[in-house]
Amino acid sequence: MSGREVFCISRLRINTFVTEQKITVPELDDTDLEATQVFLLNEAKTNALAVCRVFKEDGKWLLGRVAVDKAARGQQLGSKMMKTVHDYLREQGVKQLYCHAQMQAKPFYDQLGYETVGDIFEEAGVKHVMMVKEL
Repeated sequence: MSGREVFCISRLRINTFVTEQKITVPELDDTDLEATQVFLLNEAKTNALAVCRVFKEDGKWLLGRVAVDKAARGQQLGSKMMKTVHDYLREQGVKQLYCHAQMQAKPFYDQLGYETVGDIFEEAGVKHVMMVKEL
């Protein structure tokens, strides 16, 4: 990734998770060094419109840091990005994709075919639930 792409992705994630949601744990972590970053930039390549990351941990594929720019919400960019991720992973032979879904985002994952696995838990001060999608 270029420096510009890293900047755009970081800015959207910080705007969403730190500024908007007030999460105080470090936004960038060591997982970012290994994860595949998925993103859509605006035409001028000055802002990320949608981002997520996928990575393998303990034999499972995980999805995380899913965010859509506040001004771009309602345009189905998140759903389109997720379907592209699902198609790509399916082509790579991945059978399941897990995520720690924030409870407020659970309906988004529900409509994409994710199913709840287990109980609600807290992560970074936010209620989450583990979800999985069969690819």
